[in-house]
Amino acid sequence: MGTGPSTAVVVLDGGPIVEILLEGDLDLAVAPLLAPVVRRVLADPAVRSIELDVALVAFCDSSGLSALLNARNRAAEKGVSLRLVRVGARLERLLTATGLGRVLGVAN
Repeated sequence: MGTGPSTAVVVLDGGPIVEILLEGDLDLAVAPLLAPVVRRVLADPAVRSIELDVALVAFCDSSGLSALLNARNRAAEKGVSLRLVRVGARLERLLTATGLGRVLGVAN
């Protein structure tokens, strides 16, 4: 587990492009927080794109990666694009090492 604060998931924008801010640790605790937020966002038929702002993510483990992939897959099922924005160096290295950067549409 990471040593940072617990994870916060906040929807910053509405409309066709929704920004979701993730803060803290993306670990075992994130799945129950991120999934319902993504489901709620995807319930709006006007949403075309989701940007997950991960600039404030302090730590990410396999559970966090799984939560991100599940969010991406749920969005894809609805025809909505999902990408990570403002990816820090530590998370970017993890995404590169696992090959998930391309899958999750990393943009800085």
